[in-house]
Amino acid sequence: MTTAAVTIHPATEADHPEIVDILVASYAEYRETFEQNERWEAYLKDIRESVVNPYLTQLWIAKIDDQIVGTVQLFETARKAYPNFELPIDYPFIRLLGVDPKWRGHGIARVLLQQCVDSAKEMGKNTVYLYTGGQMVNAIRLYERFGFTEDEEFSSESGGGKAICYRYDSLCWLTPTRDQ
Repeated sequence: MTTAAVTIHPATEADHPEIVDILVASYAEYRETFEQNERWEAYLKDIRESVVNPYLTQLWIAKIDDQIVGTVQLFETARKAYPNFELPIDYPFIRLLGVDPKWRGHGIARVLLQQCVDSAKEMGKNTVYLYTGGQMVNAIRLYERFGFTEDEEFSSESGGGKAICYRYDSLCWLTPTRDQ
């Protein structure tokens, strides 16, 4: 763990090249899970273009000192996050959470997820959603430890693999458990 403080900031246009570099590096571990190189190249194209997506509501960066070490995107709804798909999820939607591989294990992804939850609350929503691929086992572990649960209604499976839809209900903070 690092002793340096992680700070979260809205990204600026000047941050875009570094954000893309971090996203490409952080998703590179999954390259082999793409059966066809064309699918991987299309995924990289989507990553590179994501920072200028007109539907993007918030683009956050995590910094340690003056170095960008992580990023996450938040959309107002699933339809805006994935305009080419019919997704009736009218809640804030997280996309492309990435942490520089050299900085993994320092809690940066958790801080970025918390920023999305806090932003959703500011939008008047207590629930946030995201999709992840079934092959992204490290991401799945992170989301489940954070408190996300699979929403099977919106998860799907095809020849390209499993798309798992996760949701996080921040109202669960307000409901005491038996142990409390």
